[in-house]
Amino acid sequence: MKLFGFQINREKRGVPSNPSSQVPDAVVGTGGVGLTSLLHGATNGAPMSISAVYCAVSIISNSIASIPIQVRKENSDGFQEVDYKHPLYTIMENNAGQHTQFEMIKYAIQSVLLKGNGFIYLYRDNTGKVADMRWLPSDMVSVVYNTLSNELYYLSPLVSKKKIEPVNMIHLKINSDDGIMGRSVISYAARSLKNANATENSAVNFYDSGCNLNGIIKVQGSLTPQQKQDIRDSWRESMNGNGLAVLQGNMDYTPIQMNVSDAQLIESRQFNVNDIARFFHINPTLLGDLTNSSYNTLEAAQEEFLVHTLLPYITIFEQEMNRKIWTPTEKKMGWNVNMDESSILRTDKKSQSEYYTKLLEKGVLSVNEVRKALGYAEIEGGDKHIVMYSDPDQNSIEDENPNEEQINE
Repeated sequence: MKLFGFQINREKRGVPSNPSSQVPDAVVGTGGVGLTSLLHGATNGAPMSISAVYCAVSIISNSIASIPIQVRKENSDGFQEVDYKHPLYTIMENNAGQHTQFEMIKYAIQSVLLKGNGFIYLYRDNTGKVADMRWLPSDMVSVVYNTLSNELYYLSPLVSKKKIEPVNMIHLKINSDDGIMGRSVISYAARSLKNANATENSAVNFYDSGCNLNGIIKVQGSLTPQQKQDIRDSWRESMNGNGLAVLQGNMDYTPIQMNVSDAQLIESRQFNVNDIARFFHINPTLLGDLTNSSYNTLEAAQEEFLVHTLLPYITIFEQEMNRKIWTPTEKKMGWNVNMDESSILRTDKKSQSEYYTKLLEKGVLSVNEVRKALGYAEIEGGDKHIVMYSDPDQNSIEDENPNEEQINE
């Protein structure tokens, strides 16, 4: 088409399944764009068949799905109070009757890691409030963006034949080039995955052949074609059967393939783990490579995993949920969704005891607040915040009328 005298070409990344939904001058894409060619072209095999990729995707998605979700509301004092009776808990747990809350979040994060985009559809009632939600496979969602009208909407035959407004679609994305569609981690790691896949195939071929090498059998004198075939069949039969090959006096075997040591197969596989770990921003120790493990405490490893690996995905999920899930009225009331990442930093009982003891002694937490954090019922008189002094009369920080003698001390 022509715009202001200039020829403008359409840019398309895919075609929606419904021809009637095509929009002029629109960028159209699917949540799994380019994945098939990536998997079968660049790596000659699915990335999840590579142990390091499988472990990275599983540990990231499982960890995020395991984080407790809190529905909070800001009170008059500006503090966030958790409402454990909010209907959103039931909606997330029984989303469309298909998956549990854990499964819904796990599949969405897996889609983000492997395909760059994750989708959760929001069903709303007549008042506009979220009544249900459903995770959608990325390959079943088309993203349509009209560059001229700045209109964005979604298409998915699984939930509707009509346009899906952005407010009704939780769209998680990473590595976006245009702010509309995300790009998967594995699309950047295609070369590393190809090398890893080639290394794994080499190992499989080596052991499938009984750890034998290809080579040449030299025979003095000339042989008929039938004799050559007989020798070849005899050699192959003995090798494939892990037997012992016997050469006659006028035969000599010369290998023409590097052995495992020469090819540094083990070192290459170890390097592949570290290389893949870099793309996922995850410490190689969490992928099973303990070569350079240097953590002295569990909390140090967990803190690094939380800050450098999980926190970006947690932030993406929280912000997208809070942007889409609440009505304007609910936003004004101060409702928000929060993922309690402190659950990842749970340590051994001794460290946990020292942590809560210090908070109690400084008056930061009350006894009931600590008991609630540990999953215990509240006790009578446990709501006071105290500071440990030698004089018991000074312990309570809630004493609003200290006497003059206490102040002078």
